Amino acid sequence: MKNIKSHFWYNKDQRNGILFLSIFIVLLQLTYFFVDFSPHKVEDLNTLKLTIFQSKIDSLKSIELEKRKPKIYPFNPSFITDYKGYKLGMTTPEIDKLLAFRKAGNYINSAKQFQQITGINDSLFNTLKPFFKFPDWVNKDNSYPKIKIIPKDLNNVTEKDLQLINGIGKVLSARIIKYRTSIGGFSNSEQLKKVYGLKSEVVTKITNHYPIKEISNPIIEKFIIKDLNKVTAEELKSVNGIGDKLSKRIIKTRNTIGGFQFIDQLNEVYGLKLEVISKLLKQFQLLSKPKIIKLNINEATFKQILHLPYIDYDLTKKIAEYKDEFAEIQDLKELKKIEGFPIDKYGRIVLYLTTEYKQP
Repeated sequence: MKNIKSHFWYNKDQRNGILFLSIFIVLLQLTYFFVDFSPHKVEDLNTLKLTIFQSKIDSLKSIELEKRKPKIYPFNPSFITDYKGYKLGMTTPEIDKLLAFRKAGNYINSAKQFQQITGINDSLFNTLKPFFKFPDWVNKDNSYPKIKIIPKDLNNVTEKDLQLINGIGKVLSARIIKYRTSIGGFSNSEQLKKVYGLKSEVVTKITNHYPIKEISNPIIEKFIIKDLNKVTAEELKSVNGIGDKLSKRIIKTRNTIGGFQFIDQLNEVYGLKLEVISKLLKQFQLLSKPKIIKLNINEATFKQILHLPYIDYDLTKKIAEYKDEFAEIQDLKELKKIEGFPIDKYGRIVLYLTTEYKQP
């Protein structure tokens, strides 16, 4: 009993220690009960400050997007290209209609006319209309400037003379002069209708201002027409404007290309002017076509292709590389796929090439 009692007997210091420990435990329990030790609450994302901050970010984004938008500057709608039309929001058919209108040598002279030609919707039209810029004379009276056209013989007019007529631009005037040169001069108005892109109403305007002198074929009356592919250098000298050097160049060009296939190949003769060509064609025409032995492009060597007219070393190398890659060229149209191939000379180059093999 004495031993058991000794376990519950404490001195003054021990009793004080037990008292303080009990108080500390009670305080801990009270703290645990009344104080919230859970994780911090997630802040409300819709607070006023966050909303203001987000609105500022959205505003800055809008400003940046507006800066990135392509700016539209004043422009003449007559000169819209494929790319510009696409950037403005026009459809492919709308762009094609405009380009066809311009190809005929016509110009857009009002915003209303632009919509009529292209057929664009009102929404896009109202967006583009403020940016249309027309020449000063269009803005004044919306009509072509009144220019007095002096009547001339159609066979003597220049490109600038033709451009005075409403409906004829630089492209059409150049075509008319080029065609006139190729036939040795106009003898009737029906020949004008063969010029690509020249409408019948424009032909009428041309002949009203620039009539063709009614004389029976001056070429046959004055000269006996000779074959351009058989004429000699000496005979060429009879043409006013062709001397010893030019006559030799013409013959050399003819020999180099194996004979003239087209009248406009005369333009390839260095120093031969259009007016001289016109005189030359009054005496010499293509009465016979040269017979060209075509070279099979798949069997031809590098050197053989290099010696063909209109083909230089770089083009020969590209053709050889194309053949190495695809083994065989099945159609000469494949040549157009070669990077850097001169498309404008395709019609000339294929005169000397073939993909057909000779029968054994």
